[in-house]
Amino acid sequence: MFARVAIPAGTRILDYKGRLITHAQADRLYGDGAESGHTFLFTLNARYIVDANVGGNAARWINHGCDPNCEASILEHPSGDARRDRIVIEALRDIAPGEELTYNYGIVLEVPHTRRLKKLWACRCGARGCAGTLLQSRRRMP
Repeated sequence: MFARVAIPAGTRILDYKGRLITHAQADRLYGDGAESGHTFLFTLNARYIVDANVGGNAARWINHGCDPNCEASILEHPSGDARRDRIVIEALRDIAPGEELTYNYGIVLEVPHTRRLKKLWACRCGARGCAGTLLQSRRRMP
C-alpha cells in the first residue's frame, strides 16, 4: 500500500478491520499459523483476534518493514469491553506521496524460531538494517 498524498507524522491513517474472533476460533480455523508464512490475523487482546480474511479493509495490505514509517497500536475501549478495542495504524514520521506504508508486524511464535521458520517468514523489506525475518523474539517485542 502506498501513500497517495503527504501524510504528516502522528496522523491516524486507518483502523485494521475484520471479523472479530477468539483465539480458540482462530486456532480451529487456521491452525497455529506458524507454517503458513502469511497471515491477515492481528491479535487485538488476550481474548480476541481481528481476522482481516473476512471483512478486512485496506490495512491488511500494509507490508511489514524493519525500518517502518507507521506503527500499529491497540486502543483499549474506555468501558473495558475487549470486543470494542481497536487497532489503529499511525504515521511514525512524515510520509511522502508514493512512499510505501510499512509497520513492524512483530510476529512472535510460541515455537522455536528455526532456520526453516525464519526462511518461511522471510522479510524482503530492503531496509539497510533488515532483520531478514518477520519473526521477533519474545524478549525483544517492539
